[in-house]
Amino acid sequence: MKGLKKYLSYIKNPKSQLTDNQLSYFYFLNGILYSEINIFQSENYMKKALDHGLKFKQNIAIAKFSLAIACLSKGDKKKAEILLLEAKKTDISGILHDQIKIVKMQMKKMNIVKNKQNPYIRNKFF
Repeated sequence: MKGLKKYLSYIKNPKSQLTDNQLSYFYFLNGILYSEINIFQSENYMKKALDHGLKFKQNIAIAKFSLAIACLSKGDKKKAEILLLEAKKTDISGILHDQIKIVKMQMKKMNIVKNKQNPYIRNKFF
């Protein structure tokens, strides 16, 4: 990852230095680089990479899988399920099969409920 960070840092102004296809892979590589450090920054890069148009289906699947993990970390389980399904469809060689299976098992274990009241706090009646 040090080498990747080094070579990506040489590109100072990517919008003017790179073509649209190269720009999508610039964002994709930055998304992979930041996936270990900051998942939310990685999410932004992956969205930009998908918007600019990744060419290979395997890269699209990896980007959608990364976005699904970011959605899970935010607590958006439905969007994560949709992105995992899309990643599974675009993963033609089956590289992400095991990872998708693991994430789905973790999603079953998770109980994400928004605005759920704590059962250990008594209601105060006035």
